[in-house]
Amino acid sequence: MANHNSFLERLWEVFPRWVFLVGKFADPELKIKDKTLRVFIPDLHWLSAAALERYPKHYGFTGNSRLPNGKPLFAAFLRVLEELHEDEPEKLEIYQLGDAYDFWREMTFREEMNFTEEDAKKAYQRIRQDPVIGPLTDWLEHLDTTYVVGNHDHWLPQVVPPATRKGVGIKVKKEDAAANGKIRLSHGHEYDVVEMGLSNDIKASFVHACTRLKQSLHKIGVFSKKSIDGIQTVLKLRERPGFRKDFYPTVEPDGAYPINQPADIDLVEAKYTASLDISGFSKTPGSANDFDHISYLNFADQIVASEDNDPKDHSVHVIGHTHQARLLVDRIKPDNRPHVTLDCGGWLGLCSVFLKGKTETISVPSAQIGVQYGNDIRIYQLGSVE
Repeated sequence: MANHNSFLERLWEVFPRWVFLVGKFADPELKIKDKTLRVFIPDLHWLSAAALERYPKHYGFTGNSRLPNGKPLFAAFLRVLEELHEDEPEKLEIYQLGDAYDFWREMTFREEMNFTEEDAKKAYQRIRQDPVIGPLTDWLEHLDTTYVVGNHDHWLPQVVPPATRKGVGIKVKKEDAAANGKIRLSHGHEYDVVEMGLSNDIKASFVHACTRLKQSLHKIGVFSKKSIDGIQTVLKLRERPGFRKDFYPTVEPDGAYPINQPADIDLVEAKYTASLDISGFSKTPGSANDFDHISYLNFADQIVASEDNDPKDHSVHVIGHTHQARLLVDRIKPDNRPHVTLDCGGWLGLCSVFLKGKTETISVPSAQIGVQYGNDIRIYQLGSVE
């Protein structure tokens, strides 16, 4: 039966010593009753080999990196999904959360400035026909993946034909829902204030002025007691009369934790905090707003506000876009029900993971996925540290 345990067992077979827990939250009040395993794949930013030549050597999709056994990372992960799909296709749902195809960087500056739909179609075909990326796109399509449109691939509905039947063609949606409406899926850029002021076409033209991109390093993972105590100390200090409201706590997780057996998850939950309660952070507009000034919280208040005003009663909002995997929990009034922002991270840049049995962390290529089964939500980081 497809569930968290069976999924992890398959991951451990393919990624021995290379599965890390980034976040976990479980609560029956999420009220997700169906028995479907859902896997959420965040930003991939696929480019053709020709387009990649315009950017630094190590920039781009991390899934082409190889494990110590020689297997490409993303292909190894897709093999796990394929086995689950073959066993119980009706109990598995796969979602790609947008920015699978990086049209902004695939298209040349001339194409951006003189945009036609035909140019977008050619860019799409260059990626689909790339000898490395093409087989991966076909594989995801075969797995009946639903694509949520992002900002970098917002042309996708215009350039691909709709799916004709299950497993044939691409299912593309601006936004989607799952678990009888309890889960809402979007790319996430619609909440990002940096993204709101300009059109996608204008922002796309800016990337051609930034061809010397460096890999970003994202702090991800669980929080130690020391880190949580530090956050709570600052939040309590700010409650004192006359204390500066623009004094912000440091919010940085300690690293993704290696898990090699079911008991390791219990160990993580006993020693660390595997999700961040954001209900105590200030949403007051202006300098007191923590969500505008603490990068780890970026625009999570906007997501909760949208849910506060939404009659559909979602329990979970799944996004990508930020490339920083995080699992944030808030409370929705008036019944104080939990609401989870599941930001699944990305397959771009670097992230921080713990070394097994040690206290320090190292940086590895980001390769994160979100997973939901029932009322239990998780984020994993995949890949080698050897």
